[in-house]
Amino acid sequence: MKRTLHALDKIQERLESELDSRPPTSEKDAGYRSGISEALVCVMEVRQSLAR
Repeated sequence: MKRTLHALDKIQERLESELDSRPPTSEKDAGYRSGISEALVCVMEVRQSLAR
């Protein structure tokens, strides 16, 4: 379980880093960022459900 939570933390860090490094310059970029945001929310929800 500890390894899973650690892996989720690393995934979350990577997604946040990617989100911070790419300012939206086009509609395509905005869609990409939206997908990253959705993935980030999913990772956070899974982490919360496992931590209970």
